[in-house]
Amino acid sequence: MIKKGRVFFGAVATFVILGVDCLVESKHSVGLATKTESLLAAGLPGELKTAQAQNQCERSSRITPAKETRKIKDDKFYLSFDIPTNYRNEKTQDDKTLMIILNNPADTKLLECCKRIRQFDCGYGTLPVWVKVEPATSETRLIPELSSTTLRLENIRETTIAKQKAFVYITKSSLTGNIDDADTYLTASFFSPDRRNNVTISTRNFGRQNIGSVEQKVFNLVVSSFAFVK
Repeated sequence: MIKKGRVFFGAVATFVILGVDCLVESKHSVGLATKTESLLAAGLPGELKTAQAQNQCERSSRITPAKETRKIKDDKFYLSFDIPTNYRNEKTQDDKTLMIILNNPADTKLLECCKRIRQFDCGYGTLPVWVKVEPATSETRLIPELSSTTLRLENIRETTIAKQKAFVYITKSSLTGNIDDADTYLTASFFSPDRRNNVTISTRNFGRQNIGSVEQKVFNLVVSSFAFVK
């Protein structure tokens, strides 16, 4: 089961993109929620409780990825890959980096609901897959080194992605450095043909559990369809 209170950069990026309207009226919303709770505590009619419940966006379980696919392209970094047609992609980009987050339809509905009712702190219901492009140097490694936060490397496998040498691996990582707090990440890492950029395709699961079947399926689709194009 996904824990509500834990957030990572991909999820944060998604909420920043879709949560602008929520910030505009967050002060008003907090005041309204406080007033409503006070009235309920005073024992006023239950309609208030019903109205309050209607303002909450439901977190539904993962939705199965569609069998049909559509292609995502980026002309700046000359790349493309397929995603299920019912998935939503969010892109952030500057001169040197690219991040594309792929959201399960369950989260798409959740975030749209939160934006509609101007509810900022929605949490999330599922876990995304994300593609990241960063500048590479002569010291960039396709396999990360163990560190105070990257605690374990498992199932390292050499393969080929988009005609480039690549590695797929699992890491157990924790910001606290405690393995008991570690989360599980599945990553594919490879260079662009000119070796100027490092591309990673990733997904995760909370705790030391295996990657979910839905996330694994979308991860595999992105990896198998990834190509560098001009």
